[in-house]
Amino acid sequence: MSRPTHVDQVERARLAWGEAMPPEVAVLAQACKARTSRAVARQLGYSDATISYVLANKYQAGDQEKVFAKIRGALMGETVLCPILDEIGRDRCLTEQAKPFAATNSTRARLFHACKTCPNRQQKDVA
Repeated sequence: MSRPTHVDQVERARLAWGEAMPPEVAVLAQACKARTSRAVARQLGYSDATISYVLANKYQAGDQEKVFAKIRGALMGETVLCPILDEIGRDRCLTEQAKPFAATNSTRARLFHACKTCPNRQQKDVA
């Protein structure tokens, strides 16, 4: 018996999540079906494995809400008002929060300080 060559990500997510499937997972599954999970993972800044775990409702290793925020920004068009960059995608906001201080780049330095107290902050501080 031959295996199917293409997995229907939408069906896989529906079976894993059932009626409780969040809209972010539905959009993620559609994006993976339209392109590849690798391309979507790269766009979101995650590994293929993370995307697979989210679709299978088995993502326990990290911050699922952060993954959902990246999906809302990159795939659903959610934006936030950044005090430095004005209106940006939620995914870019999260990416900027994770970047280190850079004294050689004035925008990066301003972002580093503004992100610390920004109401859009989701990145956890590492002690």
